[in-house]
Amino acid sequence: MPEIELINVVRRYNANKSNEVLALDHVNLALEKGTSTAIVGVSGCGKTTMLNMIGCVDVPDEGEVKLFGETVDPKNDTARAKLRGDRIGFVLQQLGLLPNDSVYDNIRLPLFYSGKFHRSEWKKRIGDITEELGIGDLLKKKVKELSGGQKQRVAIARALVNDPDIILADEPTSSLDKGHADEVMSILREFNKSGKTVVVVTHDTRIVHDYDNIIRLDDGRIVS
Repeated sequence: MPEIELINVVRRYNANKSNEVLALDHVNLALEKGTSTAIVGVSGCGKTTMLNMIGCVDVPDEGEVKLFGETVDPKNDTARAKLRGDRIGFVLQQLGLLPNDSVYDNIRLPLFYSGKFHRSEWKKRIGDITEELGIGDLLKKKVKELSGGQKQRVAIARALVNDPDIILADEPTSSLDKGHADEVMSILREFNKSGKTVVVVTHDTRIVHDYDNIIRLDDGRIVS
């Protein structure tokens, strides 16, 4: 049974207007647990919209999204938020970090919105994940004091702190040089090898050559 399924998913923006955009056009996708997948294509082809469907951030106008064998109810915002908070980790394109807050406080943020870990476990959880990512010595620093590569590691730690089953990354290397980009992709690959399902959106096919699946989008359709 696939862990992630999109079934005839359609997503429109500005529906029934002269500037309507068909972001996803009857997309079908099935991804197995523990696989690594790259969604590639030019800007505006629907990559981020597809990621947002998988991550319960957006809902389809038509079709069905299934996660862990269950249909995601597009009308139940509370259930989608809980699913997102407990079982899905996001690495955002713009990172979404709070620059004036400490690394520790940034990574801790998702724990406030999930009941997965008791408050007494938070410190150890954050310590373990940051040590694994090589930023354990940065916890007291403010995010604005970090390098680009360090910030990216903080964003990855925040995505992983709730021990999600699925990790979603939207252009996680777009602001990094080739060396740091390879490093970030290697980190995501290692977590994939530990059993996490990883889905990455990128325009750079060079950094995902060893992924299990490469999904190419064009004008909201899967072309290969």
